[in-house]
Amino acid sequence: MFEVSCAACQASFEYSPDDYIHLCPFCSAGFIIDPDEGAKDLIGDHYIIPSNIQKQNVDEIFEEWITKRYHNPSSIKSEFTILGSYGVMLPYWVVSVEAHTFWSGHSAKKNLYPGRVRDLASGFLKEEGRFSRRYRWAILARKSPKEHWGMERLHHPRETVMVDWEGFPLDETMGAPDEGVKPIYESKLPFKYEQATDIAVASIQTKESSAVSRAKDQINEYHRRMTKTKVGTLYEHRTEIEVVGLHVVHIPFWYIRYSFAPKSMFKFFTTARERRLLVQGYTKAVLDAELPLNSSDKVMTNMFIAGTLGFICLTLSVFVNSLFYILFVIFMLVVILSTWKIISREKVDTDNIKGNENQEPAGG
Repeated sequence: MFEVSCAACQASFEYSPDDYIHLCPFCSAGFIIDPDEGAKDLIGDHYIIPSNIQKQNVDEIFEEWITKRYHNPSSIKSEFTILGSYGVMLPYWVVSVEAHTFWSGHSAKKNLYPGRVRDLASGFLKEEGRFSRRYRWAILARKSPKEHWGMERLHHPRETVMVDWEGFPLDETMGAPDEGVKPIYESKLPFKYEQATDIAVASIQTKESSAVSRAKDQINEYHRRMTKTKVGTLYEHRTEIEVVGLHVVHIPFWYIRYSFAPKSMFKFFTTARERRLLVQGYTKAVLDAELPLNSSDKVMTNMFIAGTLGFICLTLSVFVNSLFYILFVIFMLVVILSTWKIISREKVDTDNIKGNENQEPAGG
């Protein structure tokens, strides 16, 4: 850690060399230090979105979420335990853009629509079009989206396209607020540490140029994949992106850690381990979650059932008819494939869950 004096109030405080924008814990000013000349430039557009979740509300949020999803609500209090929770304010570069996309391609369609021309030689239809979107595209201002669980993919588009980027349109992703509450972007306030309500505030590590570049790349790819859903074969795609605004916003997130210990027959199939919930602090929307019974638990159940049926078929093949041996072989293949899938899944979990991502982050 290094020490620096605030560009606004002159108070001294420690900072990390990984930080790009330094936040004064005394007056909440943000400033950038020129690495060559040592000059300090104050930043202006820095906001914070207040959290509507307090530590004492976590139990209510979890109970409401699990009640809608668990098959036996009456047993929730005896089978589920909250292990811990914490909130964190994560910084995002919010890039306001206007994106205009032009495309053309061919489709094998029978009906002609306005603007479509049939290629008589091939029987395909030549199609072309354009569409425009406006976004407030949020880019995490930290060096790694894997620093906190659930941040790798928060974009859940309305279109049926695959998403493999960490950025997202702020207005569409954070969930709908309660009635009478402002939309998340309109609720922003000038950044003050007091607005964080005693939860950790993560520092700003990445430059605005990096955020703009990443936002453009992600929007361009998003529009390309949207365009491919409109046409059979895409020949040309061009997206023009105009940046109209840029600022930093600290957004609240809450993590809830819980355990699941079923009292029913599922206790023989589910593995005892920690599960996690990612909740948006302003809208209280659950953005990502690890379900009580995941795919590995279901595979284990299938393995047990297939093993039991396989044993029955083996017995029948000996005492009734040898054709039951064929079913025995099929069920054993199911058991082997299920075992392999469980082992592979556990290896992936071990590789992904590293470091201290389940621990509460230090403030600052």
